Amino acid sequence: MVWKCPMNIPWPFVVRIQRIRGVSVMVQKAMARLRLKKILSGVFVKTIKTLRTMEPYMTWGFPNLKSVWELILKRGQAKVKNKIIPLTDNTMTEEHLGKSDVICLEDLIHEIAFPGKNFQAISGFLCPFHLSVARHAPKNRVGFLKEVGTPGYPGGCINQLIQQLN
Repeated sequence: MVWKCPMNIPWPFVVRIQRIRGVSVMVQKAMARLRLKKILSGVFVKTIKTLRTMEPYMTWGFPNLKSVWELILKRGQAKVKNKIIPLTDNTMTEEHLGKSDVICLEDLIHEIAFPGKNFQAISGFLCPFHLSVARHAPKNRVGFLKEVGTPGYPGGCINQLIQQLN
């Protein structure tokens, strides 16, 4: 059974928070399929079924409209002809996603924040979001954030994590 996102909440946002060195091949392939190559990279996903195998290495949740808006406008990048280009103007969005009825960044944000039928085209167009850590963030002995979050589904804390890492 494949879980589909209901019409009133956004697509789940997944953030990789731990290394995957020495784990099973199935987890490594699932991470590669989601394009989560680096720690603190995040993507929007359509199904939660594959997240169950990777739960110890990532956190996920349902972001609100404000978090989606900030992510796309600040960290949004697109892959066009094997080049990564920041999302700054509407002409590139209209040129590549026009056939999916997405002609500006606001349409793109709306399709992610409120589930629409063009999610596959948009997710293929967007690159993974590379989040960063503030310099003054408290770290433990090995240098990782103390407050990155708990693995798995922390409830509504994904918005706080996105705000902290954006």
